[in-house]
Amino acid sequence: MPRLLLRASLLIVVALFLVSKASPADDPQTVYKKATDSYKQEKYDSCSAVIRAFLKIHGNDSAAEYLVPLLIESSVRENDYALAGRLFQIYLKRYPSSVFMPRLWYLDGLFLAKSESYTAALAAFSNALSGGVAGGLDTLTLANVQKVCEKVFTADELDALIPRSDLHPRIAEVLAYFQIVKLFGAGQLVRAKEKAERYLRIYDRAPHAAAVRDYVNKAQEQERGQVQIGVMAPLSGYDADIGKQIVTGAQVAFDQYAASTGARLNLVTCDTRGNMIETAKKTKELLTEHHVPVILGPVLSQEAIVSASILMDKDAVMVSPTATDDGIAGMGPNIFQMNVTLATLGAKIARYAMDNLNIRDFAIIGPSSDYARDLARGFRREVEKSGREIVSEESYEEGTKDFKVQFDNLKTKLIMRKQQRTAVEKSLAGDAQPSPKTDPKLVAAADSGYEIGGIFLPAEAEDVVMLAPQVPYHHIRTQLLGSTGWHNPKTIADGREYVNNALLSSNLSVGLAETKDWQDFKALYKSKFGTDPDRVAALGYDAAALITQALRQAGVSASASQISQALASIKNYKGASGLVSFDPAQRINTEASIIKIKDKQFIRVQ
Repeated sequence: MPRLLLRASLLIVVALFLVSKASPADDPQTVYKKATDSYKQEKYDSCSAVIRAFLKIHGNDSAAEYLVPLLIESSVRENDYALAGRLFQIYLKRYPSSVFMPRLWYLDGLFLAKSESYTAALAAFSNALSGGVAGGLDTLTLANVQKVCEKVFTADELDALIPRSDLHPRIAEVLAYFQIVKLFGAGQLVRAKEKAERYLRIYDRAPHAAAVRDYVNKAQEQERGQVQIGVMAPLSGYDADIGKQIVTGAQVAFDQYAASTGARLNLVTCDTRGNMIETAKKTKELLTEHHVPVILGPVLSQEAIVSASILMDKDAVMVSPTATDDGIAGMGPNIFQMNVTLATLGAKIARYAMDNLNIRDFAIIGPSSDYARDLARGFRREVEKSGREIVSEESYEEGTKDFKVQFDNLKTKLIMRKQQRTAVEKSLAGDAQPSPKTDPKLVAAADSGYEIGGIFLPAEAEDVVMLAPQVPYHHIRTQLLGSTGWHNPKTIADGREYVNNALLSSNLSVGLAETKDWQDFKALYKSKFGTDPDRVAALGYDAAALITQALRQAGVSASASQISQALASIKNYKGASGLVSFDPAQRINTEASIIKIKDKQFIRVQ
């Protein structure tokens, strides 16, 4: 008997010892706290490891109900969606009524969307809403639904999904709204209007109801043949004269379109005041309040940059008639520049000089202004792209009267280049004696002249008439090249024989007054406003005419992308201001002219 008692006592001691030495991994509360701490510290692998170690031994423990959701969360953070999805399916069968299910349904929607099972993802998001997801998850759920609708489903696919009984009403409302958006975007006006009216009967107070009412109003206006077009120009302030000419010229073209088609145009004209902040306000107003499909303007380059930045990826097209800064049209596939950019003008004269005059080396002398820099950049890129040489590039401050420094620098570089070429020639001829260093001043004194293929002067007429005489004064033999700033009567009058035979690229048409297109526009303009138009008015007229041509081609209910495609396809449009051909990739006008100064006249040679 004592032996039996002893054995029993030993068993009790061993049991107590084992209990006292039990691993903390066997205690659910300890495991949960340790896992939670790791999760908060973003140590998701540690969090998962702690929970998995517990579940391997205690998979049937009731603690699994709150530990598995944490494990799923960690798996999501580690981007292990496959594991998270498997765990969710097991959890769903075991704990279908768990308080954690709404959040897990939301996570399941994310897993399914990641795996491109979009329809199943919508069902999971619906279950999350039905279960009552808390706090910000409600908003996140709908945001993910919107993202899927916007990027994945077509209007017809949404039409098939909307009647499904397993979708939460709030999700069905989002699907119905995006179906309307896509129908309008595809130009299916009648069907879009029917869906919009049905939407308003069912979801009159839904978050998207106000936007749908705008679509209905837009459809009704378009059904009546009315098209809203935004016009942005400075009608007050320093540049008001330019803005008013653009608007009056555009009005002539819009009136022509309305008279020939019977369509009613509602022009929403906005005064930008030559101010970038006001331009931003007016651009947003045209988008959000008037929902215009196309905007003529802005007029000034800096304003055009502001509008283009706002219109990127928006459902509206912008056509600037006069902006010349390089890169504005590159801000979006819906942005167009009708006036030839400065970089294009620079590239055009460089290309002509290389192709037609076989010039292989160039110099650039211009003011340190944005205008000159843009022209020079286009010129330089075109020359370097062809493997030709820019020997020297000199700049001066605006208002400079003495250009001796710039020409001395050019001559020095020409001397050094000549010395280098001479040294190479001697070496090739077998002259082993090294050539002594030569003082450029001595060479300059002994040399009767300097030669370079072409000098590009990206300057205005005021500077050109001072620069041109300096070229023969410094004994430089070259071809003078310029651009649109030269295209001024002052260049010929004050430049005299020094500018004769110079070549320039220009966006101004030579002989404009003789063209039939100009004469027709002039007659229409004068009959409407009682005065003769200038070229700025012609640019406004042509911009409006291009827009109406695109509307004829794409239809009055066309989307922004359809209008953009129609505009990008325009080639050799003969306008009142000259030719227009849009580069389909860059959406800029490439129709610059090459002009020669000869016999005190500007003569177009290309």
